[in-house]
Amino acid sequence: MNISAVLLSAGFALLLDSGLCAAAAPAGSPDLQPQDANVSAARSNESEDVAVTAQIRSALAADEALSADAKRIQIVTNADAVILRGMVRTQEPDRIETEVRRYAGSRQILNQLTVIDPN
Repeated sequence: MNISAVLLSAGFALLLDSGLCAAAAPAGSPDLQPQDANVSAARSNESEDVAVTAQIRSALAADEALSADAKRIQIVTNADAVILRGMVRTQEPDRIETEVRRYAGSRQILNQLTVIDPN
């Protein structure tokens, strides 16, 4: 381990101890907390949450204006939020959010979509 890594580790540990920073979970971890909300990003297996995800997935699949990438976005639903992740074209995030709002109920919608240029 080089000196930079040691210093970085020590600095991160101090931030954790001070409460100024939360430990980051590994990429893909189901317990990852979104940076812009205090809600869990974990997928729920509750029947209502699973049904909401299925309704959203069906609505996106039926929308002929959406690209194939937009129809394959990751949708994570739990009691607090619907989290959207994936790559979409410039005009698609608003359209996707409109569909999600129809089914999300009181859940917060966390748009973590990445806009790509199709060219």
